[in-house]
Amino acid sequence: MHFTELADYPLPDGMVTEWTPSVSNTAAWRPDARPLAFTHEAHLRHSLRRTRSLDTTGPAGDAEWIGAVLEIDRTYDLEALRRTLHRWIARHEALRTTVDAVGDSLTRRTIEESAVTVTDRVVGLRSGADAHDHLLSYLGRGLSPFRWPHVLIATVSETGFLHVDHGRFLVVFGADHSVMDAYSMLLSVGEIRRLYDHELDARDHDLPGIGSHLDYSVHDRRTGDDVTADSEAVALWDRFLGDGPFPAFPSLAAEAGVAAGSPDATRQGALSVSIASPETTAEFAARCRRSDASLTAGIAAVVALAGRTTAPGPGADTDTGTDTAGPCRFVMPMHTRYAPEFARAVGWFVGVVPVTVELDSDHADTALVTAADSLRAVAGAESRPWSAIAALLGVVDVPRFVVSYLDLRHVPDADSWCAWRVQPLRSATYSDTEVYLWFLRTREGLFLSARFPGTDAATTAVHRFVTRCRGVVDALAAGAETVAESAPVTTTNGAVRQEVRA
Repeated sequence: MHFTELADYPLPDGMVTEWTPSVSNTAAWRPDARPLAFTHEAHLRHSLRRTRSLDTTGPAGDAEWIGAVLEIDRTYDLEALRRTLHRWIARHEALRTTVDAVGDSLTRRTIEESAVTVTDRVVGLRSGADAHDHLLSYLGRGLSPFRWPHVLIATVSETGFLHVDHGRFLVVFGADHSVMDAYSMLLSVGEIRRLYDHELDARDHDLPGIGSHLDYSVHDRRTGDDVTADSEAVALWDRFLGDGPFPAFPSLAAEAGVAAGSPDATRQGALSVSIASPETTAEFAARCRRSDASLTAGIAAVVALAGRTTAPGPGADTDTGTDTAGPCRFVMPMHTRYAPEFARAVGWFVGVVPVTVELDSDHADTALVTAADSLRAVAGAESRPWSAIAALLGVVDVPRFVVSYLDLRHVPDADSWCAWRVQPLRSATYSDTEVYLWFLRTREGLFLSARFPGTDAATTAVHRFVTRCRGVVDALAAGAETVAESAPVTTTNGAVRQEVRA
């Protein structure tokens, strides 16, 4: 399970068709008094600032989107697919709302299910490379947090070159981040497939009733409005930031202060690798449980242990790294799908917590216990919207080092993802300071995807760090008492495991 850009998915030659949601009667839009969630509003205001500083005229546009690609091994039926996409959009109110910006004012509009239509446009037969370029432009230039629709879909059908395959086709979709988080993205994969089977065969799709992110936003706004300078979550963040900027990725801390003032952000690099087999991941999880640590805490311990020997200190050899003093500090996203009706709803149900793991040795069990204690100390802080806290603290900086962990084994239809050739997607990102690490546990093991500044120094540092994380997981899974310095990681047959993109 690799979370990468579309360039890392080998598209076949085939017939490309765009599927665009539309509203035939503009009068169907109605003012909606429900407020925006704090994260939604922060994303919108960030987008307004961002579009003023980036060149948006390029062929790929500048939209910040996430999505997925999946293969449907069934006959390509245009009308069945049209009904499928209509049902999917009708099911999620977050896909039927938009926001208008007039000056500093943001106002919401929403449409009813019946007002949505889905229009197809046949682009034509394209090579895989041309299909890739077209889809990047379609999504990158077509999506915007201020222009509906906020989700776009495309298909590649009649795939193949010498032997055309009519029995399968690809679906690619992308959504503006304001209406979809990573979990929603993966829920949508199964929903689209189930709904398509339903339309072809009239079989029950078994999709439960759900709530709306717009109703969740009402709760989120009340929660944020209750945050005061005396709130515990504010004190947590105040201590974490210590009147300074967000902590940077350890190996790039010195460069981050310089890059933060750069007016021209560069395109980020990417890496996605498998770091543990299902068996090794299970052994790692068992080791965590013996230390009364969740696997989330285990990931925090891995990052802290990896950081001890991959971040060069003053005067150290920047190629080999050295032991580092000081705590490992990063921001960690946590879900906020607390109510059952939001468990399978599309939207942005994510908060963040400040994590500090301070280690004075490479002792494995100590690291696990320390990481578990660190996460317990910030438990619940994700329910207090960060942007409300930032306003109280006067913080305008954005997180620079983010570590995310997602257990995807129990997402509906996860057992079919390999057969469906599912791959989560994200747009290109521009930043000279941000490093994001996504640890994904699936039935195929533990994966690590990363994005980072596209410089030689950052690329070297992150590749070294990822290799170190892999070695730490192996050591913990094997029951090692201490985590030794990084060494080549081998498979059971002795072959060196290579870091490869998807």
